[in-house]
Amino acid sequence: MSSHIHTSHETVASGFTETASDYEDAVRFNIEGAQRLVLAIPPGRYEDVLDVGCGTGWATQAVIDRFHPRRITGVDPAEGMLEQFQAKLGGIEGVEVTLARADVEHMPVPEASFDLVVCSMAYHWFPRKWAAARAMARALRPGGVIAILMSGRGGEQAYRDVIANIEPVNYRWLGAFDGNLRSIPEMEDYLVQAGLEPVDIWTETRVRHTSVEAYMERMRVVAGHMIGDQSAADVAEYVARIEAELRRRSGPRGWRYEFVKLYAVARRPA
Repeated sequence: MSSHIHTSHETVASGFTETASDYEDAVRFNIEGAQRLVLAIPPGRYEDVLDVGCGTGWATQAVIDRFHPRRITGVDPAEGMLEQFQAKLGGIEGVEVTLARADVEHMPVPEASFDLVVCSMAYHWFPRKWAAARAMARALRPGGVIAILMSGRGGEQAYRDVIANIEPVNYRWLGAFDGNLRSIPEMEDYLVQAGLEPVDIWTETRVRHTSVEAYMERMRVVAGHMIGDQSAADVAEYVARIEAELRRRSGPRGWRYEFVKLYAVARRPA
């Protein structure tokens, strides 16, 4: 793995470790999205489940509620997320939980050993998305299923328009949208090139109104690490300018934005 890829994984992991304790309160829509993803998984017995980028465990919780697996393996590069996962799900009776701190390309898991792989709101952070799909596909048994939820293209455009007009332009922050968001054809290509058979791929677009404070907190929790390497004072000044512009553009119902979720379910050929 190149030093750039390693740095990217470490930066994301460090950011999510810092915000792990605040994560679920800020992303309740992601939790609901994971539940819808799990409902779209074909009926079956999934005894061994791998959760990639497992976070605090809300995708795993949905899998447990529906399929009652015997063994769960959670992988995440953020130690803080793994601690939250263990505290919430580590003591469930009848479920053996194993956690590993690792990125998707270096998961310490045996090949062809899982009936189900889930990846909920983590795939967009993977710097090498074709490699990530191949790594997850290798972990599946023949006939096994993979279910992915990530941020889709077209979302957060209103926020992107704001940061594109705050000077000097923060190209790292602005470029994160192009680097992270993906479309249905792109996701299909990742899956097919990994040797998987797509079962269903779709997007969900939500128009939301929220307070500026709530929106800024969400951005702090899920993507604050992308702002850059400025000093704390420079970051605070930059964030304050964003917040002021969001307030200027907000209407009677608060800040309006669109969020696109991209869902995918595929199967490894038997």
